[in-house]
Amino acid sequence: MLHIIQTLSKNSLYTLFVLACLMLAGCSAERNNPLSKAYHNTTARYNGYFLAKEKLQAIEKSIQDKTVYDYNRPLPIFPPIDSATYKAHAADLEDVIKKASFPIQYHANSKWIDDSYLLIGKVRFYELNFPEAAQTFRYVNSTSKDRHVKHEALVWLMRSFMKLGEMDNAWQVSEFLRKERLNRDNARELYLARAEYHLMQGDTAAVIENLDLSLPNFTKRDDQSRVRFSLARLYQERGQTKEAYQQYSRILRRNPPYDLGFFSRLYLGQVSELDDTQDLNRIAGYYQKMLRDEKNTEYRDKIYYEMAVFERRQQHYDKALENIALSLKTPGSIPNQNAYTYLLAGEIYFDNLNKYDLAQAYYDSAVQVYPQQAMEYEQVLERRNILADFAQQYNTIQLQDSLQRLAALSETDRLAFVQNLVQQEEEARLQEQAKQLEQEKQRKARRSQEQQAAVTVGGRNNPDAAMAGGNTSGVFYFDNPAAMATARSEFVRRWGDRPLQDNWRLLSRGETVGGQEEAVAQEAPAEATETETDETRSARLQAQVDTYLQNIPATTLALQQSEKLLEDAMFRLANIYAQKLNSPDDATATYEKFLQRFPQSEHAAEAHYSLYLIYSRAGNEQKNASYTKIKQQYPNTIYAKLVDDPNYMSQNALDNIKAHTLYDSAFAQYELGEYQQATAMLTELRQVYPLNDIPDKVAFLQVMITARSERTELLRQQLLAFKQQHPSSPLAPRADELLQRYQDLESKQQLRQEVPAPPTAQLPDERTPEQRVSNSIALSSARERNAARQQPRPLNLSAIPDTATGRQDTASTPQTGTPLDTTGIAQDTALAQAPEVQPTAADPLAYSNAPDSAYYFVMLYPTEHAAFKDIAAKYEKYNNTYFRNQKLVMEQQPFDGNRGVLLLRAFPNMKEAQAYTIKQKAPQSPIGKIRGVEFITFAISSENWQKLLQKKDVEEYLNYFRTNN
Repeated sequence: MLHIIQTLSKNSLYTLFVLACLMLAGCSAERNNPLSKAYHNTTARYNGYFLAKEKLQAIEKSIQDKTVYDYNRPLPIFPPIDSATYKAHAADLEDVIKKASFPIQYHANSKWIDDSYLLIGKVRFYELNFPEAAQTFRYVNSTSKDRHVKHEALVWLMRSFMKLGEMDNAWQVSEFLRKERLNRDNARELYLARAEYHLMQGDTAAVIENLDLSLPNFTKRDDQSRVRFSLARLYQERGQTKEAYQQYSRILRRNPPYDLGFFSRLYLGQVSELDDTQDLNRIAGYYQKMLRDEKNTEYRDKIYYEMAVFERRQQHYDKALENIALSLKTPGSIPNQNAYTYLLAGEIYFDNLNKYDLAQAYYDSAVQVYPQQAMEYEQVLERRNILADFAQQYNTIQLQDSLQRLAALSETDRLAFVQNLVQQEEEARLQEQAKQLEQEKQRKARRSQEQQAAVTVGGRNNPDAAMAGGNTSGVFYFDNPAAMATARSEFVRRWGDRPLQDNWRLLSRGETVGGQEEAVAQEAPAEATETETDETRSARLQAQVDTYLQNIPATTLALQQSEKLLEDAMFRLANIYAQKLNSPDDATATYEKFLQRFPQSEHAAEAHYSLYLIYSRAGNEQKNASYTKIKQQYPNTIYAKLVDDPNYMSQNALDNIKAHTLYDSAFAQYELGEYQQATAMLTELRQVYPLNDIPDKVAFLQVMITARSERTELLRQQLLAFKQQHPSSPLAPRADELLQRYQDLESKQQLRQEVPAPPTAQLPDERTPEQRVSNSIALSSARERNAARQQPRPLNLSAIPDTATGRQDTASTPQTGTPLDTTGIAQDTALAQAPEVQPTAADPLAYSNAPDSAYYFVMLYPTEHAAFKDIAAKYEKYNNTYFRNQKLVMEQQPFDGNRGVLLLRAFPNMKEAQAYTIKQKAPQSPIGKIRGVEFITFAISSENWQKLLQKKDVEEYLNYFRTNN
């Protein structure tokens, strides 16, 4: 028996030894046998990958749960992540990387390596390290053999590209996956990623389409309900109330979380069909029932807001404004609710009541607290700015009208009126002060009663409770409802009604700022002002009277200034009505009132033209009267051209380019000292292009030429004429400076008495204007020519004093001993003495690679083709979406017979201009999907563009560009 036992023991040990050897062989990462694969797959999955995946899912759930949703708008497609989110989960994310790295390091031959790398890529994404995340997802896609893992990696790669702003790459990934067969989870995530892409593009229809496609692929009910809510809100914003109603109803049938169900019920009333009085009463009663429900206490401000929207639908604007006032007074916990409430009030006053001054006040309040990441924030801000401009002009008109009426009174009546006004203001101030004191007294009384009630709980006048701050004997403080109520009341009084959250002292929430400031203001009791003596009070009131009297335009000069302010404000107000508020009736009335009061205004021609356009759009016969006035009274203005040819501006744009070129040529001749030729070119410019857009620069260059070639009396006349004709020109301060220096030299009797000697004699210039323009361009570098377009170089008037030769030596010092800045004169002398550049030395229109100050994107396209019908509007939307920071300016003009030019400027260098040109091949570009139509796009410097406009040979430039870039 013992022998048998010993034999079995030896066999068991042998068996265990064999099994141990097999296990050790399977543990080797280099082996590829079935046992090794099974071991490494099992260990990699459950010791590393599984734990890492579970922890990452817990992090994602935490991010989802802590997201505070703004139910006034569609919910975010993916939970938003930022630096605060990353910092809150930094340690856990690093732990996920450690766990996911375990299979990669120790089980390299397992099939869970690609899954582990995918987890690491997601962690990098949540760590906001999007470049490294994209690199990891690329690696998984290129190495994995599991197509589902590859698809998941590509979806996350698309999201990474969107975070990096690489929208072209994101779209390419999306298009690739469109051809693949995805599983349910990957299909859902792809549709959501596409929805996010189109949301960033501003394409609401595509967002709706992709959200709708994602719904059947959800496995979690609440996640699906959130997407349905966003879909319903988008339908509602587009006016598709029937579709929105269906989505809200489906959410409510799925037993959603309370907040999601509450807002779905709330919005259900907005999209319900209101066919009769019974429906109206049903919805109104539904809102009242929600107000009475204690569970909705923190949402009452939102309920009042929705009641305002409901009343607005029925055109009951007074009731809507009453509910808006209740919403603003009611504290709540919904993020940014006050912003939307202010905006609704502004829209009612703006769109429905046309009370623009009140609309401005509400829009201004809305902008202060509106979420800046919202897509419509820019629209709200723009309208606020328009209304702010409106309010400024409107208030200026009211103020100046009132002041002028007071100025027309006798001195005695004027003084009596102002004294009465000051007395009324003083009485109102005293009443407000008394009201504040009474309110403070009532607050103190309520606090005293609350404290007394807390003390007497559990026993009348309990001294122990009083010493314990309301904690009666035997009762824990947090179980004492009276003490808790008192503490909460005190907290709300001091800090406002804040939600329960960490670091509440450090948080600045737009919707609670006002309440907090009010609470802080109430914290300190309003102290009665010190009693004033009769003398002090009388002195203060008299000082106020004197201040008001000083603002009344009692003198002729002050009245003229007031009249000018009134004139400009009335004209600007009419323009705002016509161009920004789309209110033709108000614009017409304001223009007509303006022309009646200021018929000789400098804005009269433009006002008549604006009336002509308004009458023409309305089919009003009065347009004929406006046409006649423009043609008869303002025949030489641009408006006389426009009433005959609405397309005159596009043709004039090309004329302006030619005028700029001729001006550059004149300036080049001026710098060479060829003043007669420069003057001839300026004369030609005025005659051929009388409506150019640089009349102030032309006039100032003529002043500069006069200072160097004519008598001093003519210089003074031209300076005064320049100031009168171009008061708002950027060159006006330069003219003032020259005139002041002229007067200083005149007072010192240092002005020259004779015409300066002409520069070195030149042979007669027999070149044509085109040749002169070409040669002048060849003489100037790109930097000098760009400076010339801005404004002429400063002129040193110290050269004006005469000497024995009639021209002051630039190297000498004036006899007065004043410092002399000879830089400008020295440069002029050097240029005047330079040898003439012969036209045959080089081709003046040869393209150059010299560095320039600006670069353009140019597109030549067939103007009659339907594909380019709205090309300007498409590019404006495209640039606002992808290139808003570049602030590109767009111009359109004809090029040759059937082609037009779309020009975008200005890029700081050729590299950026070329990059923009290459991106036009992408599908989201306005021209990315145009096929079968011949058009040309290219990048070009501003210097080469001017040459191309003269040559009109596009192929020559493209050949040059291919060779030199």
